[in-house]
Order: sequence, then structure tokens, then C-alpha cells
Amino acid sequence: MKNSSLLLSFLLAFSLWSQNPIDVKHYALHLSVDPSQETVLLEELIEIQLSNDALQIELDLVGLTKDGLGMEVEAVSILNKPIKWRQLPDRLIIEIPKKYKNEVINVLIFMQGKPQDGLVISKNKFGAPTIFADNWPNRARHWYACHDHPSDKATYTFDVLAPSSYEVVANGYLKKKIQSQNQNILWQYQIDEPIPTKVAVIGVADLRSKNMDTIQGIRVSAFVYPKDSINGFASFEVAPTILDFYQKIIGPYPFAQLHNVQSTTRYGGMENAGCIFYDEASLNNNRKSKLLIAHEIAHQWFGNSVTETDWQHLWLSEGFATYLTNYYIEQSEGQQPFQEQLAQDRLRVINFSKRFKALLVDSLTSDLNERLNPNAYQKGSWVLHMLRIQLGDSLFWAGIRNFYNEFQYQNASSEAFWTSMEKSTGQDLDAFFKQWLYQSGHPKINASLETKNGQQYLNISQTQKQLFSFPLKVAFYDEKNNVVMMRYQIAAHENSFALPETLNHKKLRFELDPFTELLFEQQ
Repeated sequence: MKNSSLLLSFLLAFSLWSQNPIDVKHYALHLSVDPSQETVLLEELIEIQLSNDALQIELDLVGLTKDGLGMEVEAVSILNKPIKWRQLPDRLIIEIPKKYKNEVINVLIFMQGKPQDGLVISKNKFGAPTIFADNWPNRARHWYACHDHPSDKATYTFDVLAPSSYEVVANGYLKKKIQSQNQNILWQYQIDEPIPTKVAVIGVADLRSKNMDTIQGIRVSAFVYPKDSINGFASFEVAPTILDFYQKIIGPYPFAQLHNVQSTTRYGGMENAGCIFYDEASLNNNRKSKLLIAHEIAHQWFGNSVTETDWQHLWLSEGFATYLTNYYIEQSEGQQPFQEQLAQDRLRVINFSKRFKALLVDSLTSDLNERLNPNAYQKGSWVLHMLRIQLGDSLFWAGIRNFYNEFQYQNASSEAFWTSMEKSTGQDLDAFFKQWLYQSGHPKINASLETKNGQQYLNISQTQKQLFSFPLKVAFYDEKNNVVMMRYQIAAHENSFALPETLNHKKLRFELDPFTELLFEQQ
């Protein structure tokens, strides 16, 4: 461990995770649904690895509320033998016979109800009935029993029985589509790669589908509302190109195929593994929707395949997706749009910091939705950008690829990323990561030119309380607009640099950080 505070943070996170002595290996969800009806029937088979001392397990599950919403458990069994269980308002407690201790067991649960959240039964903007799972951050518990935490990843099968007038989408690949009785169809999807509950979903709606392209064996599909099909399909035309771009930068796409789905998600986009849901109003076949698609596809590598160990490491998901989107801008549109986006992101971080003082690795914000903020997105992205500047492109991207390869289909913490980058690059990155991950705020700089005894000095003050150490490029312009670029290492609150003889006797103006390489605020 790098220091005692990091050790304390790690132990706290591990302690909270280890209170539940289980490891879910697989969820098999058999649902009977109808978007025109509110009731859901669910038969759930959970494959669980028990720990040595597990005499009971607790699964997250929201039960019935006073208004009759929620899922009500009717029976629980192992190998067709009923076992003791009790349902509390927010969890299902299952008693485990001693003979199963330290084994892998398959628990069968029957339940039904009207989910109050998570599996959202509503209507789209055209008034057509829809069902879309919307799990982030921990709302899967509203429609099935689970260990609803990003640290516990599992594979899934989804058997969804729905009226034949609806299309069903889910994570993974479609195994079978079986005509059933009463004009119903049984859709069977399976995802063989372990994913967290936050991105495990189904969707049931009147949808039109189209194969947009196949990239290195990965089928890229679009699912859109029939009344919005022209705009929807046009919006998703960029998806194959974006997928191909990220494969070349990071590595092979981690799932069997990629569905892009118009939906009723509460977010602009939700990066569900291999089955991305986009808000129905966000697809406008313009630059904004293109960058949204780029952001959500980037999550397939970071967030879905490599998943944060706990919520304080959310920037490993959102910061990575934000920076990869910015890098897509750089490579597809050029340096000026890229730097403009960085400047916009920096301003968002600065403005947000005036009312939010938490660290980037934030262990204090209790409301998980409040973590979806410029700290996790834009500041996380800026940390990656500054690391890229410090390391150079070759080392940085090699480090990102190595980090991904090391933790593919697993969980990673901020410190794991730190350690991985040091191992890949052979560089000591302690100073960089300590200040940007575990110190709040950013440099606030006051700069001025001063002449003493015929010598010009550039004075740079850090006005914030905490000290940062960083390189700062400065562009000096003379009266003819000739430019000289200087690089200074800022390591104190008060810094003074004598200008070289070539600049000393000229009338100058200067510009801090002309290439947009530093997260800072100019006073």
C-alpha cells in the first residue's frame, strides 16, 4: 500500500463488501411480462459460491410497499427441496443447511409483483407500452434477488416470455426464439462474460431492428421505435465506426455483440453490457448524439468489462468513458475541437468545485446518484489527460491497454490502476496519483511579470491551501506577436522564474497552458 490512509480506505471498502459471504456466479432469470400489464412473474435460479461460515445468505430485494408495489417471494428451494427463508422490506434472507457450507449451490426463487423501480413498466413518447430495465446504480434489487454491488459480477441467462407483438432485447446473444401458446414468444438470451448487476438488463417494446454492420465478427445492431426509425437508425450509423476505433486503441471488444437501443432510460444513455439503452429523446443524428454513443460504447471496456471495486472508484468508469470520448473527438475532428472540449470540461470541474469539496476517490458521498457529477466524469477525464501528457502517448496508451488486459472481466480499484500504470511504464507515479486522486481541489494560479534590477521574472503563486506539484507551459508573446514557449515545474506556493536573456528586455504578454494540458484555475 502507498500509505496508511489508502490502506484504511481499502480495508473499509473490503469490510463492507465482505459482510455478505457469497459470490454469485450466475443468474438465470425466467420472466413472464406484458408491457400492457404491470405484474411480472419471475422464476429465478441463482448459482452461488458459499463461504465456509455461511449459515444464511442475504440477497438484495425490495419487497412490497404500502401501495402494493414490489416483488413478493412465494417459494425458495435447493434441488427441489424447500428451505427456510424470510423476506424483509429490503432483502431476502435464506437459511442454508450446514451440508452446503463452502459449496456452490443453486437457489430457486419464485416471486411476482409490480416492480416500483429497476424494471420500469411505462410508455414511450409515442404512448406505446414499454418495459426497460434501468438498474444503475443499485436498482436491480427492485425486480430480482441479487447481490446488487459492482464487486460481485456474474453471467446471465434471460428467458423472457412476452406477447408476439413485442421485440425483446437483453445482454448477450439470442440463443433461441420459441413460439409459445397464447400468441406469446419465449426469447432466450445469454451472456457468458461476467457483468455487474448495474448493467444487466432486458427491454420489451415495439421495436424495429437493423444490423448496422459486423466488425471483426461483432454484430452491431440498432433497435428503435417504429415511428422514429428513420432518425433512430441514422443516429446509430456511427456505432460500428466507433466500435472499430476503440478496438484499435484499447483491445478487442469484450462481448459477443453490441445492441444500441432507443429506450425510456432516466439517463441520457445507460451503458448496459453489450445492450446500451439511450434515452428516446437523445437520438437526433447530430454531433451530440454521436458523442453520447461514443461515451456509452467506451463503457463496454471500462465500467462493464473492467468494473470498479466500489462506488468511490466510479471515475474508473465515468472518467475513462469521458476521456475516451474526448480522444475520439481528437482523432476524428482534430486538435482544436479536442482542446475546446477539454476547456469546457475544465470549466465544469472549476464551477463544481466551488460547492463540492470531495476527493476524486470519494468515500463520503452517500447518495450514489450524486456521484454522477463533474468530479467523476470531467475531473476523472482530466486526470487521464494529464497522465497522458506526463507519460507521452506511447507509454500512456500502452499502460491503458495493459491495465485493461490485466483486469478484463474483473474488478479494479484506483490503486490497482495506479500500480498497473507504474508497472507498465516503469515510472514512479506516486506524486501524481497522490495529489490528483487523494487530494481535493486543483491548482489556483495567480501569475504576473515583474522587473527587478533590470531582470524580468515570471511570478506564479498557488492560492489554494493544499499544495500541488505540476509542470506548466507558458507562451510569451512580444510586440510583434512572436512566441517563445517555456516550461516550468511548479512545486511551491510561491514561485519566481527569471526570464532568459532572449526575452528579458522585451515588452511581453503571456498565456498560461496554451495547449490545454493542465487542470487549473487562473485567478
